[in-house]
Amino acid sequence: MGRTRPSHVISGAVLALGALFALTQPVHADVRYKAYAVKLMQSLPASSKVRPDLEAYLTSLANAERRRAGRNPLKQSKKLQKAARAQAAEMILGNFVGHHTRGGFDFGDRIRAYMPEFEDLRGENAARDRKGGASAKAQAKRLFGQWLKSRRHRRNLIRAEYRFVSSGAIQVGRHLYAVQIFWEPQSPRASINQLFID
Repeated sequence: MGRTRPSHVISGAVLALGALFALTQPVHADVRYKAYAVKLMQSLPASSKVRPDLEAYLTSLANAERRRAGRNPLKQSKKLQKAARAQAAEMILGNFVGHHTRGGFDFGDRIRAYMPEFEDLRGENAARDRKGGASAKAQAKRLFGQWLKSRRHRRNLIRAEYRFVSSGAIQVGRHLYAVQIFWEPQSPRASINQLFID
């Protein structure tokens, strides 16, 4: 007759197996992105500065354009502000303009990192101005003008379904990098596939 193992040995083995299982499970990209975004912000050059004043100004410019187009104004939100700022930092460090990251994260990963259950309508505009030679506010307006001159970016900006915007703006020396993320969490027509990034 075999010996019965003590219950504490069995429970210990189960706990060990559970821990091993947890360690072997893949960490979702959206979870990993949060840590990645923190490192981005910490890696910015010493001369970099987040500009909340310009973020608010860019939001006001967006709403002014929406009013001209007969659209409702957007509500400024901090829910995705970290995602917007982190992408501005990504562009500074990578010397590019876009919606991908050098770490392999896509737009959806970046959004879900801060709004895990969000699968509705969202879009993003990104730009940089490296001309300098103007006040910070004038430079922000010039950067915003890039979006107005692009039919795709302006379409994103005035999309009727959007209700919220999170803006991120970082200045480094004479250069300004900015990102605006738009979304509508309750659109009956929205789905995970409705991504508008230009």
